[in-house]
Amino acid sequence: MKILKGLIAVFLILILCMTGSAAFWSTSPPKPPVDFPFDVSRRDSTVNKEISIREYRSYYFALQFDCLDRADYDRVMALVGDGGRYPDGRYGHPGVIVPIHIKLIRLETGKNPETVYDGTVETQAIYAGISGALLREIIVIDLKPGIYRVEASTIKDSPAFTGTSSHLFIQYHPNLKFMPNRK
Repeated sequence: MKILKGLIAVFLILILCMTGSAAFWSTSPPKPPVDFPFDVSRRDSTVNKEISIREYRSYYFALQFDCLDRADYDRVMALVGDGGRYPDGRYGHPGVIVPIHIKLIRLETGKNPETVYDGTVETQAIYAGISGALLREIIVIDLKPGIYRVEASTIKDSPAFTGTSSHLFIQYHPNLKFMPNRK
């Protein structure tokens, strides 16, 4: 009887491990917040990933620049620029402008892929800082639930960012479902 109980326990543990590892190795696309390495210092750097949107709301697509320490923060802030904006839309200190081409394609089973955004944005200045990083907005867009392919690429070399860890960061505002006053 003890042997049978032991075998059952081992069997249950194996099943739990297999189910847990199946979830771990799942091939479904990640859902925001998510970031992908994206070297903005060189032309033709690309991100081509799929994401899963679960809730209809506004999503930020941004460049994330990592800061290692206080000295690195000051260096990266000088490159990224401040968030001060004049009424005409210009930035007081835009930093090194990085043009990004971004394309969002909604993939739906049984239907042709639908391009929901395709454009080039000259990113400048910061819109937020998070622990150890500064964020620069590319676009804010309302997305319905589904699977999307994100294609982002740099248009020109920006050598000032050489050695600065950067990512394509996708997130939503935790307290606002839809962002007001957007173009």
